[in-house]
Amino acid sequence: MLGIIGAGNMAEAMIAGILKSKTLDSKDIIVSNYNKSKAEKLSSKYGVAAAENIDVIKNSSIILLAVKPYALLNTLELYQNELADKVIVSVAAGISVSDMENVNTRLKIIRTMPNTPVQICEGVLAYVYGANIAENDKTFFQSIFSKLGMFIEIDESKIDAVSSLTGCSPAYIYQIIEAMSDAGVRMGLPRELAISLSAMAVQGSGGMVYNTGTHPAVLKDKVTSPAGSTIEGLAELESKGVRGAVISALYKAYEKTLLFSKK
Repeated sequence: MLGIIGAGNMAEAMIAGILKSKTLDSKDIIVSNYNKSKAEKLSSKYGVAAAENIDVIKNSSIILLAVKPYALLNTLELYQNELADKVIVSVAAGISVSDMENVNTRLKIIRTMPNTPVQICEGVLAYVYGANIAENDKTFFQSIFSKLGMFIEIDESKIDAVSSLTGCSPAYIYQIIEAMSDAGVRMGLPRELAISLSAMAVQGSGGMVYNTGTHPAVLKDKVTSPAGSTIEGLAELESKGVRGAVISALYKAYEKTLLFSKK
């Protein structure tokens, strides 16, 4: 049984992705939240069970802590004895494995950083194993979460960068898609068609980079004809500083993430 404490956007994304991947059935998932109505909403929508925190812990072998960073350590402290023999999966930004293990050295911690596209099994889930995680715990964890998209073990020193690059960037991509669709409407396309075309262009372009392993600059050049329309648009993007704005936005997100670990 997978227990989930927290019923926010990330918890819902993980539930939807796990059910879509068919690694678990809805009857194998139980969720709780301090605001009971949010857990009940997920129960109604996905068919998972809703319960109190303590019942989630007692009835589950692996616990996904999908609470805000400021609440994570308090939750671990409050239920440290009940959690001592469970596999604990954290999705909180800025809270290190050692921070969590310092609550109780017996805790079996896996720190993860997923992004919301795990909802459709096209996300990124980076993870770090704590000191107490055994091989059978790894197998158990992987059996549930490995089909949510790009599933990658990384050094913990890199996880804040991953959090900013993959966790925050969907919001920026959505804004770009919205802007692209605005341009489509300006050209005379119906809004729904403009959004669909823009979304598919972004999805296809990302797929080209990911699936071919070709550097994006090379793929860009293959679209860009001499004295053509694409180069005109690229020149406009450069003149508006779009490349620098993207770099700056992601780095600002990274700096904010680092602040979480200093609190």
